[in-house]
Amino acid sequence: MNKIFTISFVMALTLGACAYTPPLEIIAAQKQAQISTPQSWSQDSVAEAIGGHWLDDFDDPLLSALVVEALNVNRDIQIAADNVARARALLGQSRAALLPSLNVSASANETGALGGGTASRTALGAGIGVSWEADLWGRLSAGKAASAAELVGANARLKAARLSLAAQTARAYFLAIEAHLQSQLSAATLKAQEETLGIVQTRKDLGFSARQDLVLALSDVASARDNLAAANNAQRGALRALQLLLWRFPDTKITLGKVLPDHPRPIPAGTPAQLLQRRPDILAAEADIRAAFALTAQAKTDRWPSLNLSGDLSAAGQNLDTLFDGPNIALGLGARLAAPLFDGGLRQNRIDAAKASQRQTLARYGQSVLNGYAEVETGLDNWRTLQERGGYLVEAEDAATETLRLAQLRYQAGESDLLDVLTLRQRAFGTSRARLANQRARLDARLDLYLALGGNY
Repeated sequence: MNKIFTISFVMALTLGACAYTPPLEIIAAQKQAQISTPQSWSQDSVAEAIGGHWLDDFDDPLLSALVVEALNVNRDIQIAADNVARARALLGQSRAALLPSLNVSASANETGALGGGTASRTALGAGIGVSWEADLWGRLSAGKAASAAELVGANARLKAARLSLAAQTARAYFLAIEAHLQSQLSAATLKAQEETLGIVQTRKDLGFSARQDLVLALSDVASARDNLAAANNAQRGALRALQLLLWRFPDTKITLGKVLPDHPRPIPAGTPAQLLQRRPDILAAEADIRAAFALTAQAKTDRWPSLNLSGDLSAAGQNLDTLFDGPNIALGLGARLAAPLFDGGLRQNRIDAAKASQRQTLARYGQSVLNGYAEVETGLDNWRTLQERGGYLVEAEDAATETLRLAQLRYQAGESDLLDVLTLRQRAFGTSRARLANQRARLDARLDLYLALGGNY
C-alpha cells in the first residue's frame, strides 16, 4: 500500500510540473484582433502621455469635492467594487484548490441493551485526515489563472466606472453653471427689453412713436419673459440632475461655482500604443482574453485522469486514558485515479463552448481597441474645432454688442427704427447664448477626451 501511495505521489509531482502557463497564442491572437497601430494620432496632439489628476486642471475645489461625494455614494460604483471583492474571493478559492485540505474529527458513542441486562459500553474516536487533488495537466492552475485574470478585469471595470462617474459629475456641474449663466443672460435681456418698452411708451405719449412700435416692444418683452421662464426651468433641471448623481434630494438647493473654467491649452494625448496600456475598458477586454484562454485549457484537461491522494490518522478506544495508545492508533493512506470513459459528449461540448467564448473575447477586444482609437481621434478633432469656433463666437458677440449699442443711440436720436434695435438685440442675445454654450461644450469635449485617453482623475 505504501508503495502504491509513493508511486502516486511521485507521479502527481511529476505531472504537476505541467501546470498551466498562459500560451503564447494569446499575444498572437491579440495582435490579430487589433488593427494596425500608427505611431501617432492623425489629429494634432501633444506626444506627451496624459498625466494623472485631470480633475485638478479645472482648478475648482468645489467640483473636486462633489466628485468625491458622488464616488462615495453612487450605487453603480458600489456594485463594481463588490464585483472586485467577489473576484478576489474566487481567486482565493482557486488558490485553495491547489493546497491540501486538513480535517479533524472526534466522536463518542454509548451502547447498551434495552432491557438493561448488559452493561453499557462507551466508544471514543478521534482522527485527522488530509486530502489533496494533484494538479494533473494544469487543470487547477488554469482555474487560478482564469480567476486572476477576472480579478484584473474587475479592477479595470471599477476604474472605468469611477472615471465615467467623475466625468459625468463634472459634466452635470458645468451644465448647471451654464444654465445659471444662461438664466442671468435671459434676465438681463428682459430688463433691457423692458427699458426699451418704457422708452417707446414715453415716445408714444409724446407723439414721437406709432402704436406699431409699442406693440412690437410689447411682443419682444413677452418673448423675453418666455425665454427667462424656459431658462429658469432648464437651470432647475440641471441642478436636479447634479443632485441625483450625488444621491441628494432633488430640491435644487446646491452651491455652484460662478463661472465656467476655460482651458485653451491642449491635452497631452500620448501615442496610440500607450492607449492600449492605459485605457480601462481595453485592459478589461485583454483580461477577458486571458481568462477565456485559461478556461479553455481547463476544459481540455477534464478529458484526462484525475488523481486524489488521501491519508488519515485515527484513534479508537473506550476511555481517554487509552485512546492514544499504540494499538488503538491506525494510519491509512489512499490514492484514487479516475478517468472519464463515457459522458455523452459533455466534455467536448464544454470545450467547444469555451472556444466560442474565446473567439468572442478576441472580437470584443479588437472592437474595444478600435473604439478607443476612434474616440480619441474624434475627441481631439472636436476639442480643436470647438476652440476655433469659440474664438469666432467671441468676435461675433463683441461685434453684435457694439452694433446694438450704436443702434440704440441712433434710435434715441430719432435716426433709426425700433425694429432695427429689437432685431439687433435678438442677434446679440443669440450670440451671447451661443458663446456660453460653446464654452460649456469645450469643457464637455475636454472631459470626453480625458475619458477616451483613460486618464486618471
